[in-house]
Amino acid sequence: MEAKLVSYLFLQKMQKIVFLMPHDGIVSSGGYKVVYEYANRFAKDGYSVTIVYPNTKRKRQLSLKKKLRDFARYIVRSINKGYRSKWFNLDKRIRLKWVWSLDSWHPCEKCSVVATAVETAYSLKDYPSYLQKFYFIQDFENWFYSNQQVLESYHFPMKKIVIAKWLQQIVESCGEYAVLIPNGFDFRAFSCLQPIEQRDKYSIICMYHVDKRKGIDVAFNTFGRVMSKYPQTRIILFSVYDRPKDLPEYCDFFKQPGIRFLNQLYNQAAIYVGPSHIEGWGLTVGEAMQCGCAVACTDNKGYLEMAQNGVTALTSPVGDAAALAENIIHLIENDGLRIRIAKNGESFIHNFDIDESYNSFKSIITKGS
Repeated sequence: MEAKLVSYLFLQKMQKIVFLMPHDGIVSSGGYKVVYEYANRFAKDGYSVTIVYPNTKRKRQLSLKKKLRDFARYIVRSINKGYRSKWFNLDKRIRLKWVWSLDSWHPCEKCSVVATAVETAYSLKDYPSYLQKFYFIQDFENWFYSNQQVLESYHFPMKKIVIAKWLQQIVESCGEYAVLIPNGFDFRAFSCLQPIEQRDKYSIICMYHVDKRKGIDVAFNTFGRVMSKYPQTRIILFSVYDRPKDLPEYCDFFKQPGIRFLNQLYNQAAIYVGPSHIEGWGLTVGEAMQCGCAVACTDNKGYLEMAQNGVTALTSPVGDAAALAENIIHLIENDGLRIRIAKNGESFIHNFDIDESYNSFKSIITKGS
């Protein structure tokens, strides 16, 4: 009887945490993965966790045809739970909620609510004042919102958490305070299995993405330059998207590889190529480092959180395919440099531990609860 009472009192006091997502979780992404890692750990620690997915984006002007399409999608996914993220193993204790829009829904009781994107922050600012509000900033999200609208969101009355120094600098330039909590890695997922010295130096791996900001056009230009000098080079591409029809014959393509298989793919490669124009942080660079790849990447601010030129990576100007190709060729031709860069990266990346990041994140979210 006493044990049941203690359990009841614990549940009564158990803090509720709600994550607001900008859209469904069907397609995997680095930003969603970070949120899910935190959500799982909150659930494991006994917190009541809810992840909310909206069917429609906020305040869009839609034609009747598109409104009917959105309504049909809402009904179908409400029935078949099609908004769920099958690519990530979420804790079964986490409640997943599918709503029409974030503007038409809000929690009815006191809890901590975390906006995970600029769009969700615009919704959260209008939620009741009895909620504890947090803004988890993982990028400068100006692809659907203007620069001014993104900057305006940093003034919303909610505690701000950023994942990178460059984002912290932007928020603080607006006269606002932001806590820096770098992303972390679960080192049980990715690791160096194949000795770095024994890898085929002509084996290169890269993530394929349809978003132009990810720089895949620069990557193909780069690969062509490398292949012209070393035609024996093997290019490994992995992606959440379908194999493109015009993919060069020299590329091996893998759609949605599981974590274990992706770990194997990283370990087959000697070099990881990061061609992005912009990244909030650049999870795949960190994953590749864990697996012992020497990194050649652009010098966007997200990558530079991990990529120290000449130490943990070779960096080149954003959009410069010739310079990126030159760095890759340099790694191919200089075994000592390639091995040193790979080993430095594999050692350095262990500074970013997901459990340490989570503990810092939890201390902010649960403070004063």
